[in-house]
Amino acid sequence: MSEKAVSRRYDWLARGIFVPIAAFVASHVVFTKSFPWQEGYSFPWPYFLTVATVMLSCWEFNLRLFWRLDTSLPFYIHPLKRIARQLVFNGSATLLTFLFIFPLAQWVYVGRWPTFALLFTGATVCFTIAIVVNGAYIAFYLLRTIYWQRTNFSTEKGEGGLPEKLPDALHKSLIRITTPHGQLVVQPAEIAYFYSSGGVILLIKADGSKHTTSYGSLIALTEQLGVYTCFFAISRQFVVSINAIKAVKEETNRKLTVSLVPALRQADTTEEVVVSRYRSSEFKKWLEKTVLS
Repeated sequence: MSEKAVSRRYDWLARGIFVPIAAFVASHVVFTKSFPWQEGYSFPWPYFLTVATVMLSCWEFNLRLFWRLDTSLPFYIHPLKRIARQLVFNGSATLLTFLFIFPLAQWVYVGRWPTFALLFTGATVCFTIAIVVNGAYIAFYLLRTIYWQRTNFSTEKGEGGLPEKLPDALHKSLIRITTPHGQLVVQPAEIAYFYSSGGVILLIKADGSKHTTSYGSLIALTEQLGVYTCFFAISRQFVVSINAIKAVKEETNRKLTVSLVPALRQADTTEEVVVSRYRSSEFKKWLEKTVLS
């Protein structure tokens, strides 16, 4: 998705709530094992600051990796691969960050280096927290997807459950795309293609930007685009514009491989899409007619 699943605003709000709570609990339960109701209790500021520093450092590294993976390997392209890579990368980064920051923080705030037993206990706790945080991030992303799907169900249908009217032919110079945050009005030339995966339909613009739409299926989208001859549904996942097609290659069994630009991933030059032999004939006719028109 073109938007980050966690914005800076919500990130700092979450830090302000969860970091002090976790630092308070860990400094009392893990380090000092003393509590406010006990006689002679004093607040363990050195350990509280140690845990808070470590958590903020690990949190920042995790968030940077979240955003990097959102760009290089979004959930909507390979969900299982993304989840596995996030758990491995973020878990490892969290552990390495802890092993570097925790001894330094312990030396600064407490005045001594941690023992091996304390380091091992802290690493175990930190790694567990990292798994929980990553799981919460994934769950939050999936909940947003469910919300988008529900929003789509209510916005794609008018009163009585009837579909909205198709755009008037007199207004073919602009296309209105429904998104979770309102309406996006674009010119046909700005659209490269639409990509569907996991119940989410993504608009890929010619400049490479990505926008999540509120359509539940490509069928509803193709009905809206029916008055525009420059679009064609080449598969169950792609509705493409003629301007996005860079090359077409003949394959065996009358299949075609269509090269689209821009690609979904920034690392790729083109997006390769296979057109089945059942669609290839119709696609060729559309391509020839559109190019000549």
